[in-house]
Amino acid sequence: MSNIKIYAFADEAGQDLNTQISAMKRTGIDGLEIRAINGMNVKDISNYRAKEIKKAMDDNGLEIWSLGSPMGKISIKDNFYPHLDNYRRLLEINEILGAKAIRLFSFYMPKDEDPTIYRDEVIERLNKFVEVAKDSGILVCHENEKGIYGDNAQRCLDIIENVKGLHGIFDPANFIQCNQDTMEAWEMLKEHISYM
Repeated sequence: MSNIKIYAFADEAGQDLNTQISAMKRTGIDGLEIRAINGMNVKDISNYRAKEIKKAMDDNGLEIWSLGSPMGKISIKDNFYPHLDNYRRLLEINEILGAKAIRLFSFYMPKDEDPTIYRDEVIERLNKFVEVAKDSGILVCHENEKGIYGDNAQRCLDIIENVKGLHGIFDPANFIQCNQDTMEAWEMLKEHISYM
């Protein structure tokens, strides 16, 4: 088990980068799943700020493992193309940050509607995310989340099996919120999970 590394959303320890770095070092965390710095999501930082963050992390011997992006956290009925432009910008920022993975989601479903109605649109959009990132070297990873298409194990499996090049993230707490048995989900998805 010595090859296991632990990364964190350090914005839960504090908003500014110095507080986040201090918390990671104090707790023995290997690095960061970067989500927000000073209340600003990673997708909105400038290239200059990205260089500052990368240098500070390198100077402290810490990695940036993943981009904790909000990609796919829009309604399936929202216009996808401005969102895809934000995704492209995030991949540009990552050329500086050097994260190995990016997490994304499979779009919020309209309440009181059967999510399977939107299945083909979800698959098409996720395929577009993977296609846009294909030359970046980054792992494109889907996280299960309450209220999105991939909020239960069966639909997560459907996504992974039908979006070539997409990897899985396993969040047991999110499955619990959706009344999904976590062990059943693990058995169904474990071959496709890149991180938890």
